[in-house]
Amino acid sequence: MLVLLITVMLINVSCSSDNDQQEFCENYTETIEQGIQDYSNAYQAYYLDPTTEKCTAFKQEIQNLKNSIEGFKECISSSDMAEYDELIEELNEQLNFACK
Repeated sequence: MLVLLITVMLINVSCSSDNDQQEFCENYTETIEQGIQDYSNAYQAYYLDPTTEKCTAFKQEIQNLKNSIEGFKECISSSDMAEYDELIEELNEQLNFACK
């Protein structure tokens, strides 16, 4: 579900005509894709060897991904705000329940 929501948001990035804003939003896809990769790596590492250190690293990657997505909120079209809000809520839930 998380990957599906992120994919939809990566496809539907909108930007204003402002060049600085447009450049900022063009970095969105690359930044979020890297965040997803880091999240996935931490997830796999923890679930293959569930140690306290790997749990902490996994939670940090969830937070990092959430921060990255929140940092690009202005690049999200108004029609995708419901999915955006759902994704942020899902990441918050993962932070609360990861490694329990």
